[in-house]
Amino acid sequence: EAMYPIAQENFKKWNDALQTKDNKKVAALYSGKDLSFLPTVSPEFVQTTGDTEAYFAEFVKKLPFGTITADNVQPYGEDAYLHSGMYTFLTGPESDRVPVEARFSYMWRKIDGAWKIVHHHSSAVPGGAPAPAKEIEAEKMYPTAQQNFKTWNDALQTKDEAKVAALYSSKELSFLPTVSPKFIKGSADTEAYFTEFVKKLPFGTITSDDVQSY
Repeated sequence: EAMYPIAQENFKKWNDALQTKDNKKVAALYSGKDLSFLPTVSPEFVQTTGDTEAYFAEFVKKLPFGTITADNVQPYGEDAYLHSGMYTFLTGPESDRVPVEARFSYMWRKIDGAWKIVHHHSSAVPGGAPAPAKEIEAEKMYPTAQQNFKTWNDALQTKDEAKVAALYSSKELSFLPTVSPKFIKGSADTEAYFTEFVKKLPFGTITSDDVQSY
């Protein structure tokens, strides 16, 4: 569980590097030695920085944006972890984005104080059909959901119950708290709950999640 936020942050760093369209910036996240890289859209077994740069020189032209839809993190000591699961890439111009579902595994290792990818395998889901529009929309909302959870969790760290309660709707609220038997439906009761809850110095970490768009 301790490695999960690190895995999310490192994936975001990798995905953000893709958005720069700078193949060298993406390749810099990969180890320069002992690399094992089996890319999504290449038959090559990539093992060097030069070949990694060459692969991403073409891949970034597809304007890829990845969203993890299911994942798992397995730590190997404090300086390495395996991050595996499923992701969907949207590729192509804004007017005609195409979803590609794929499986992935990354082995990240801390080398000279910096996290580097030493293994990356990515392959399209066999026989995978394009995701339905509703599913694509849910995947687009995943980064928003992550950011909103962070906003809520950060508000808890301020120990300001009013700040936490301000994130809840003041009308038509349905709130069933963790450590209270009450069914909370108003702002005042929300503040009252968090007055006591923040005293416990809570800090939340998501270990598994799903986002559904409405």
